[in-house]
Amino acid sequence: MKQLFGIRVLGAIAGLLSAAIACGGSNDASNAASNGGPPSGGQPDGGSPPGGPPTMMIGTNPTLGNYLVDGNGRSLYYYAKDFPASGSNAAVSNCTSAGGCLALWPIFHASSVVVQGINASDVGEITRGDGTRQTTFRGSPLYYFAGDMKAGDVNGEGFGNIWFVMHDQPYSVFLMSNPSGQAPTLYLADGTGRTLYYFFQDTVGSATSAPVSACTGSCLTSWPIFATSSTPVVPSILHASDFTVFTRPDGQMQSAFKGHPLYFFAGDAAPGDTKGRGVNNAWDSLDPTVL
Repeated sequence: MKQLFGIRVLGAIAGLLSAAIACGGSNDASNAASNGGPPSGGQPDGGSPPGGPPTMMIGTNPTLGNYLVDGNGRSLYYYAKDFPASGSNAAVSNCTSAGGCLALWPIFHASSVVVQGINASDVGEITRGDGTRQTTFRGSPLYYFAGDMKAGDVNGEGFGNIWFVMHDQPYSVFLMSNPSGQAPTLYLADGTGRTLYYFFQDTVGSATSAPVSACTGSCLTSWPIFATSSTPVVPSILHASDFTVFTRPDGQMQSAFKGHPLYFFAGDAAPGDTKGRGVNNAWDSLDPTVL
């Protein structure tokens, strides 16, 4: 049903865009995006002077829980093909006018940030490749969805398996996607965008047995373990119940996905790096849709 609804929404938006082009007019959604606002017919970007109404606050959905909205209640999303800021690495938006991405996903920019219910220190800003500015939250660029017609709409959630609302609580695990379209198309990363891997030689856990990690001793220098809560915050197409925590023989706690122990690769220096794929023909990233 969700897939059918997504197709209908996309079809309706495509029809509107086609009509605008046929009439010789400009694309209102694209114009709004270039100015940092929502699609035509939506609310303004919520900019307000310090001390005025909030430009960013928390919305609530019975299925998704708490997530970010602008000052008018419009839902804010993250894009799995973007690279969040991490350390000295600035955030990178890979949603551009090419292919119509910005027509469907206008950028969110609040010129004056006034928050309600969230930490102002989590809010930042980048200058995009096209020179426009975009607001970030915990390092991730934020967007609207053109298919959201009113406050509280979350029609963009899970769209194409690469668009998700930005929760007010940090994601324990991000779902990311290679912007080039080459493998790995989808893969798991931690909340900062650092790629997660599994080891072919590990013993996969089951409903009745814990995983067994074959990466011990010096192996852990190159492949540090990943550990997070047993009830992680994850994008909606993932299931928190697929993530478990087990105790290694050395006493450390390690997270597993569908029974596969999870690791980082020491050679990955920035969000989006997947240099650990295929190392010694024994390591790979995890595509949750096929694993």
